[in-house]
Amino acid sequence: MGWLLMLMRRLSSISLVTLLLLQTLALNYVPDVEAASARGGSKDDFSIFSIELGNESSSTERWIQPDGSIQGYMLQNDEIEVIVTVYKDGAVTGTQKQTDAKLEIVHPIGFVIETFTWTTDLMPGGGKDQNAILWNPQVAHSVLNTTNNELTGGLILRASVNFTNDDRNDNDIMEKQVPIAVYKDLMDGEASGSTITFRPARYPIGGGDANDYGSWYEDTGDSAVGDSHWRMSLPGGNTYPSSAFDRLVYSYRNPTQDCSGDALDSGLAQIEGIWVCRVLFKSQEYISTQVHLQAWGTMGAGDAAYLEFWNGNGNFSDPLQSVNWDVAAINPSPVPGQWKNISWDPQTVWSQNPALLNPDLLLGGNSWSFGVVLRSDSSGATQGMHFDDFVQFGISKVDGYTLSANCDNPVGGFETVPNDLVSWKCLVTNNGYKNVQFRAQTNVTNASWMDPVVPQLRLDTTNPNDNDFNVVIPPIGPFETTEVWANLSIPPGSDVQIQDWELWFTDASSANTGEKARVTTTVSINSQYSVKLTSTAPQIALTMNPGESQLLPFTVFNTGNLDSTFQLAATFSEDLWSGTVQDELGNAITSIFMLKGTSANLNLLVSAEEQASPGQVDLSIRASRTSGDVVGTTLLTRIIDVPIYRDFDLEASFALFSDDNGRLFVEGYANDQEKSILMTLHNSGNDEESYNISVTNDFPLKYRQSGAYVDTLQSPLLDEWDGSWPFYLKLPMPTGLPEGFYEVIVTATNVDDPSLTVNEVIPVEIRKTASVNVETDISDQSYIPGDIAQSMTFEVTNNGNIPDTFDMSLNLPQGMNAQFTNLVDGQFTPIIDSGASYNVTVEFSFDTGVSGNLQMVIIGKSVYDDTV
Repeated sequence: MGWLLMLMRRLSSISLVTLLLLQTLALNYVPDVEAASARGGSKDDFSIFSIELGNESSSTERWIQPDGSIQGYMLQNDEIEVIVTVYKDGAVTGTQKQTDAKLEIVHPIGFVIETFTWTTDLMPGGGKDQNAILWNPQVAHSVLNTTNNELTGGLILRASVNFTNDDRNDNDIMEKQVPIAVYKDLMDGEASGSTITFRPARYPIGGGDANDYGSWYEDTGDSAVGDSHWRMSLPGGNTYPSSAFDRLVYSYRNPTQDCSGDALDSGLAQIEGIWVCRVLFKSQEYISTQVHLQAWGTMGAGDAAYLEFWNGNGNFSDPLQSVNWDVAAINPSPVPGQWKNISWDPQTVWSQNPALLNPDLLLGGNSWSFGVVLRSDSSGATQGMHFDDFVQFGISKVDGYTLSANCDNPVGGFETVPNDLVSWKCLVTNNGYKNVQFRAQTNVTNASWMDPVVPQLRLDTTNPNDNDFNVVIPPIGPFETTEVWANLSIPPGSDVQIQDWELWFTDASSANTGEKARVTTTVSINSQYSVKLTSTAPQIALTMNPGESQLLPFTVFNTGNLDSTFQLAATFSEDLWSGTVQDELGNAITSIFMLKGTSANLNLLVSAEEQASPGQVDLSIRASRTSGDVVGTTLLTRIIDVPIYRDFDLEASFALFSDDNGRLFVEGYANDQEKSILMTLHNSGNDEESYNISVTNDFPLKYRQSGAYVDTLQSPLLDEWDGSWPFYLKLPMPTGLPEGFYEVIVTATNVDDPSLTVNEVIPVEIRKTASVNVETDISDQSYIPGDIAQSMTFEVTNNGNIPDTFDMSLNLPQGMNAQFTNLVDGQFTPIIDSGASYNVTVEFSFDTGVSGNLQMVIIGKSVYDDTV
């Protein structure tokens, strides 16, 4: 569990459950079908007796666990011999037999890296057969718990036998997990040749090439492992130098400057006189790493010993170029030879850098050199630290992966009915270390349900462009989980049956590594009365005016797997609405017999209430059975929209109208005698309404404004359904309005919808009208009786609507004498046009002795109408 906890600290996105799966997934091995179904006897029992690594000349590395036990481990790219021993049970005297055997190298993720197969020799009962295999692990898998130094992880060596007649399968498989480290060095000084080891060099602390030998020396006494170790000062009581920045660099000598992917150290090469390559840890190829050494010693005040990964120029102060850790954090023992474990995960330092965009990516995916650092100031010094036993552990970022599918299918399978939707949800997790793309596929054993034209199966995933039963899932990252929904629509009328349903996932990359996970279940179709009501009409299905009838099409499906008769009835949310179900021929029906899996197209004849108010009416069509229940979509609901229905009219009272053989009109004279015509406005719509009233006429322009009007230009709010409002049309009949036939038009306009108007035309006949007016502008004057005759002018105006002559006469008081001087025959005016005037002169005198106020009356009488 230690490596799991460390991995948790490095990858925040990994859950403990997922990581536990990584450790156990490979252990859930299922034997071949042939072996699992074998039925033989105990005499035919073959088993794996042992798996051993190494031989007399080569063995695994040794790690001491916290409990004192020894854990063997290997190094990446090292070769070792694996010996698998197969044992045969039974009597020695029995028939000798042989079996097929296999060794698989399994990654903890769960995929097989390598497979070795062979056939044993003939073996008697109690016999053993050994097979030696050379194995070279190409990937690392090891985790060091930096808290307690427990080593976990590793590749799994799985040995198995497969004998057809073997009836004991519990002992057919044996597994052995071997941690694989990245690098190891005994730190026994500088090795000869091109062996990878540590070399001392002095570097500028701000970065740059090595410029001198570093203050690191081989000490052959009291080593933790091997024959020697490294120290910071010369043996014999010396101290390390002041103001030093010296690295002990993990590197190797090279015959050429081509380091084949590692880093050429030009400074070291110049110092050593031979090309030197620094080993690069390519963090982009790993998901985790830990470094282990053993140490003891002390440092002077202001001085420190560090473990360091660096890249680029190696600027120690730049957290992007140098990831370092002060060894003092583990409080090394100052006692000589009292070695203490140093375990460090550099990612814990790297991930704290706030400038990182992706702090979870191991060391930023960069390539790093490794070394141990002496950093001293100019003050006092000691002999410094002693280091030994370098091992670097890690987990390679392999391409291989497995998927785990956690699905919600019931233990006994799905139980459903016709026309049902069964949804199967799977949480699919990428157990690998890289982004992966995979394919989801599903099928059922009923081939008719797999018709690609009308598929009953669909997959709903994060791929929005594909929903059939074979879908490529967009890439998901390491340890990420994606949802996959397999949806099975059970066809209407499906018979009682049990079908197998599978969902599996395969690699969709160019590597095409095959199937990664598969889950199976069953689908049981039970018998059921079921119905489904549908309609192609939208939710607001009809728009109907009051009293109107319309058809609503709908379809009834017998979705069950039993024949049935269904009753059909419609209800409405408002009273006085009705609905009648009709078949395709228009016959009214109340029920319909249907075979299983069939459908029928019907109509509902909807009749609206005669005085329906505006708004929405809910309509429901329900299907039921005369006896027994029915399930499914038994209720179809739609909405009927009743719009505002606007209807209004305007009428006039004919009480003041004249009737000329059926022609009704208002008759009058242009004599200022106003006529009032009663008008009534009726609202026959289904909502309260108000109306604007306007009046137009075809009178001559002079009389158009004053010739007709109404006192109120807008009606009050009239009730729906025959609300009414009376008002009067005023006809002033102005003097001088020419004789003739006219039309006065009264218009009512709906306030809310001005496009709706209604007119009432009032015919008006203006008859010939005589009218005269006599006036003078001479005010009261004084005259002398008996004086000579005086004259006075009077204006005679024809206010009638026809040319006219007026008969003028005088009405004189006693003592006054007068006569017209400019009249025809002394009595008649000339013909005066309508609206024109004529000045009449009167000569008058007074008798002697007359006094007082005397009034002379001049009378003008129409010759056309002597009543005027």
